[in-house]
Amino acid sequence: MTNDLYQSPLRYGATYEESSADGVAPRPHWAQLMESLRAIGPEELKHRWARAERRIRENGITYNIYGDPQGVNRPWQTDIVPLLIPAEEWKTIEAGVVQRAELLSLILEDLYGEQTLLKDGHFPAALLYGNPAFLRPMVGVKVPPHSHLHMLAVDLARSPDGQWWVLADRTQAPSGSGYALENRTIVSDLHPELFRNSNVLRLAPFFRAQRDALIAMAGPEKPNPRIVLMTPGPHNETYFEHSYLAKYLGFTLVEGSDMTVRDRRVFLKTVGGLEEVDVILRRVDDNFCDPLELRGDSLLGVPGLVDAIVAGNVAVANALGSGLIESAAIMPFLPGLARHLLGEGLKLKSVATWWCGQPKALDWVMGHLESVVVKPAFPAGGMEPVFASQLPEKEREALIERMRAKPHEYVAQEQVALSTAPVWENEGLNSRAVVLRTYVLNTPTGWCAIPGGLVRVAEATGSVVSMQRGGHSKDAWVLSDTPVDTFSMLRPRNEPLELRRVSRVVPSSVADNTFWLGRYVERAENIARILRSMAPRVSHGEASELGSLTLLHGCLATRHSKLPRRRAAVTYRSFEREFVSMLTDRKRPDSLPSTLHEISRIGGSVRERLSADMMLLIGQLRTAMDVDPKDPDPDYAAMLTDCLELLSAFSGMERENINRGSGWLFMSFGRRLERAVYNTRQLRVITHPLAVENWSYLEALLEVADSSVTYRTRYYTTLQPLAVLDVLLADETNPRSLDFQLEHLADLYGKLPRHGEAELAAMLDVVTRLRGIDLQAMRYPASGVKQGRAQNDLRPLDKFLGELEGMLPAWSNNLSSRYFSHARTLPSRMGQ
Repeated sequence: MTNDLYQSPLRYGATYEESSADGVAPRPHWAQLMESLRAIGPEELKHRWARAERRIRENGITYNIYGDPQGVNRPWQTDIVPLLIPAEEWKTIEAGVVQRAELLSLILEDLYGEQTLLKDGHFPAALLYGNPAFLRPMVGVKVPPHSHLHMLAVDLARSPDGQWWVLADRTQAPSGSGYALENRTIVSDLHPELFRNSNVLRLAPFFRAQRDALIAMAGPEKPNPRIVLMTPGPHNETYFEHSYLAKYLGFTLVEGSDMTVRDRRVFLKTVGGLEEVDVILRRVDDNFCDPLELRGDSLLGVPGLVDAIVAGNVAVANALGSGLIESAAIMPFLPGLARHLLGEGLKLKSVATWWCGQPKALDWVMGHLESVVVKPAFPAGGMEPVFASQLPEKEREALIERMRAKPHEYVAQEQVALSTAPVWENEGLNSRAVVLRTYVLNTPTGWCAIPGGLVRVAEATGSVVSMQRGGHSKDAWVLSDTPVDTFSMLRPRNEPLELRRVSRVVPSSVADNTFWLGRYVERAENIARILRSMAPRVSHGEASELGSLTLLHGCLATRHSKLPRRRAAVTYRSFEREFVSMLTDRKRPDSLPSTLHEISRIGGSVRERLSADMMLLIGQLRTAMDVDPKDPDPDYAAMLTDCLELLSAFSGMERENINRGSGWLFMSFGRRLERAVYNTRQLRVITHPLAVENWSYLEALLEVADSSVTYRTRYYTTLQPLAVLDVLLADETNPRSLDFQLEHLADLYGKLPRHGEAELAAMLDVVTRLRGIDLQAMRYPASGVKQGRAQNDLRPLDKFLGELEGMLPAWSNNLSSRYFSHARTLPSRMGQ
């Protein structure tokens, strides 16, 4: 029986089932797939599903559902059973979406140009001037060919009679094509033989056409243009896609803050200086792109971008203002516009839509509210679709009142009984409602449609198809009746390559993030080491240890301490509470879990620069200090050891797996700087006379610096402050010593492009001053004994460390000023 893996469909019966006409025999183009699934069997399908989920997690494929506790770390949801589209059917769809793209492009060009459609009454003035997405600064601005509507996304649904209808057009910054590509990679890998034997049209030619179209957009005078993909940033729901596409197409992923406008030209801020940008493939909404000309409260755009566009110095795809026709309110006018502009009817019709700004349409909608879905006429309204038939009487009356008060702000669409397709879930095949989002490109050689696209699947209950409502996705296989183009964006193995070792450009924000990734990793390690050293001393509860514990805690320099401000009031009970808080309180900014969360956040923002292994390790660090709520007595020391093992693995990957390019230099500089900050803070404690009962602080300090073995091999078990200082302050061979950090900071800084000679000289001067300190000639002062001003006491050393502690933040700020914000630098020498 062909549907022996099925459970009963959850939706009503009057729908089109993609795989079967009668629920028993598969449609002809589904027969091979269904037979393959039956042969594989439930157990193997379960295994393949688990493999797909593991790959998604390991590759960091995410989709952010706003309000979801997992946030930006929510894994992408896909299905291992593709949607199949036969060749003849695809030809009809392709012709329809290409015609629609051509029509919408002509409308957009006219509305921002001569506006003859408006003058001749073919387009309502209220739909233009009442639309918040209409950008008046862009009227009359000439943009490069094919950029007004570089890409169009069309949402399609099949009705019970088998006909495809258009639900919506995405004209502003269409998303999903990258996820479609990732779905294809996953599903074809899970069913390799089936994929090869099904003659599926490939996706790579579409992305090749997109890359070529964007290059051509820069003009023939720029054969090697600088093209960037502009993203709103890591918190956007589709940030993974932005990162993935940038890497796949070979473009630089940037945020608005990465660019600046100088002399009406757009420049990318890189660690090597400013580089002119020729083409921007944007994933930021129109009105957020320029806070000067458009939306003043935007933090996502580039001030002055509109002026650069007007001057013709940069191309943006899709052109600013393209969101104007993303409104469903124009759908009722498309049939007439098609006949007027193209001389033919629509090949692919829209679902029945009424714009309530027309009196007759409003009256009809009011009389048929039970059978329509009410939506905002303009997406900027933020209103969710409303099924009036499901509203209580009072809410229904309130909706009618709002619609009559501002009818032009609403549209109504016919409720469509979406087609269903098999999906793998709960270890079996179920039927779920599906919507196909396909994509069309505007290229110099004509319009180009992606074969298939992204299939969105409804969640388990209800028929609303929305990724933000918990739905998931499918791959779409277009089955060709002719040989397929097997082109890949990867070069063939037998094609000669030009060997090169030039690193790709590093935007300032990437350098900034890698710098802080290094700092937070090192900060987490220092916090974990200090807390692990505290753990046995806290558990023993000996009064003699409290003083040294307090000194050790002071090295954390926490601003959120729960300890009493007066040191004399600190008790073991209060210290234990503080210790547990540092280990478990995620809301506390300086706790270990919070620091690990920052590593995950920053790592996610530069995922395209990190290997899959590093991203997997960062994901493990995020949960390293999760305490089982059922565990009454957690073994914190063991948890800290496990966490330090992960951090050590990250350090090993940083040293052994990352090319020594600019990104690594900034990450390594951040690590050395953070370690120098902690070293300086810890060593300053010793430069003040330690009470006899607090000398155990020296032992803890050696543990924190992982230098106990080094110390014992030189001095056996005798603890002396000056000997500890020699190991942790002045030993050039100890990778945990302050000398080692400062020497490497100077070396790393000297390798950075455009480094400041004055700053480098200041760093080298600090190394020289440190090495000029003669610990052998010093005498450690006894506690409680008044010291004179002799040259052999520790006051010069304490002064040096105090000045260094104040100067290290200036080194960090200067790095930020020179490479991240491209602003002026601060004094970098001690005493300035």
